[in-house]
Amino acid sequence: MAVEIPYKPVNKVVVDFVDYNGAKFRTASWSVPEGSTRKGKIIFVHGFAESHEIYTEFFDNLTSKGYDVFIFEQRGAGETSPGKLVGKTDDFHTFNDLDFFIKRNYDARTDESEKFFLGGHSMGGGISLNYAIRGKYKDYIKGIFVSGPLIKLHPDSEPNVVVRSLSPVINFLVPFLKIDSKLNYDYITSNDRWKNYIIQHDKKLIGTVRQFNDMFVRGEDLLKKDFVSKFSPEIALLVLHGTEDHINYIKGTDEFVKLLPSAIEKQFYPIEGARHSLFIEREELYEDILAKVLAFLDSH
Repeated sequence: MAVEIPYKPVNKVVVDFVDYNGAKFRTASWSVPEGSTRKGKIIFVHGFAESHEIYTEFFDNLTSKGYDVFIFEQRGAGETSPGKLVGKTDDFHTFNDLDFFIKRNYDARTDESEKFFLGGHSMGGGISLNYAIRGKYKDYIKGIFVSGPLIKLHPDSEPNVVVRSLSPVINFLVPFLKIDSKLNYDYITSNDRWKNYIIQHDKKLIGTVRQFNDMFVRGEDLLKKDFVSKFSPEIALLVLHGTEDHINYIKGTDEFVKLLPSAIEKQFYPIEGARHSLFIEREELYEDILAKVLAFLDSH
């Protein structure tokens, strides 16, 4: 039985399936209300083991303010990869799939001056930050905004040090061995509406050894000065991270921001008292977070 989403959207969303490279991706496209001014389009990269419904309220609010939003459930997650396909992905497919959907949306635009933004949360935040450095179509992107990016895990959620040190070996021997992340649901958000939805909707947050290894490596790369120095100076950046995030470590995010070249237009906001998933945080925090995202988008 489907779990009811704890928010009723007012704007139009179209859910569709797109075939690409051996996968059938579930996608969701949010459209600005007819008669309203369109300011740009956001392509959003979700976090580990997420489906698009978790962002219903956030996307609905962005759409009401003039931004079309497109999201695809990544290989290994959601209805794109049910059953035995859960967690079955790797670094190549992560970026190849994102390239495909950015190019597909870019080619479909009817206004050549339309502005494109990339957004991401957690694992998707790490992917988005990497994209500004190594993405095939990064020149299409005007700005990137991320929340709680996976750069460094918080000590409270860090995997056993022995397992982490052996992960390259395990990755080579059994790349698609499934592992329960055992994430603490209380770490995700202090918004009970959304926390209860996640508990009911996602009984276990499961990934594969290859998936975990590759997303940790992507985070480690973002703490390498030579790598970060290649961040595109043409892309503006907004980084948000909750001070009470016990999944991804705000100290890692701070280290990354400090490594960025001075030429990068960047804003970093620690969100006081917020947990991991900022786009579904409790109302008094969420309103400030949404305002910061909209101010960033509107200024570019």
